[in-house]
Amino acid sequence: MIKNIIFDIGGVLLEYNPKTYLDKLNIKEEKRKDLNDIIFHNEKWRDCLNGLITNDELIKYLSNVNPKYKEEIKEILSKDNLKYMLPPKRDMIESYKELKQKGYKIYLCSNITEDTYNYIRDNFEIIQISDGGVFSCFEHISKPNVEIYNKLIEKYNLNIEESMFIDDTKRNIISADEIGFKTILFNDIKQVKDILKNE
Repeated sequence: MIKNIIFDIGGVLLEYNPKTYLDKLNIKEEKRKDLNDIIFHNEKWRDCLNGLITNDELIKYLSNVNPKYKEEIKEILSKDNLKYMLPPKRDMIESYKELKQKGYKIYLCSNITEDTYNYIRDNFEIIQISDGGVFSCFEHISKPNVEIYNKLIEKYNLNIEESMFIDDTKRNIISADEIGFKTILFNDIKQVKDILKNE
């Protein structure tokens, strides 16, 4: 029987799609692939997610390495634009609250920068109403590394057999499967509710 539900944030409770985000910022078409690769496929981006460098340090590094894209890098990584990068999925946030009200323990496990954590904390209730969570920026490790799941299990003394992990990224689901979580590769809330009905 499932008692604990562990949610990813970006892509599950909030929208997260770098390509769509670049569209929203009106970045010129011919620059988008380069900028997506430069920022989101860079090892320094992972360092920022893992709390090893700050967002400002990331901007400085990427701007120095890619001076012709300096202004675009600043715009894309601006804290002021997080509202465009991570708009809420209202139906999912409401369902998240409903699951809490029904008696499930709800936790968060997310790869996010410290600036993003602060933005989410200050603008949504999902962190405050959760029963706990682990975040890459504070744990200095990120999914799909199984150690971040182990930190969650140890911190909250979770029984894996009673725990379900929901994420929209397949590699994260695969690693969570490896340590025994029941998992859902997320599509929509109906999928989650249908699975829980059969538990």
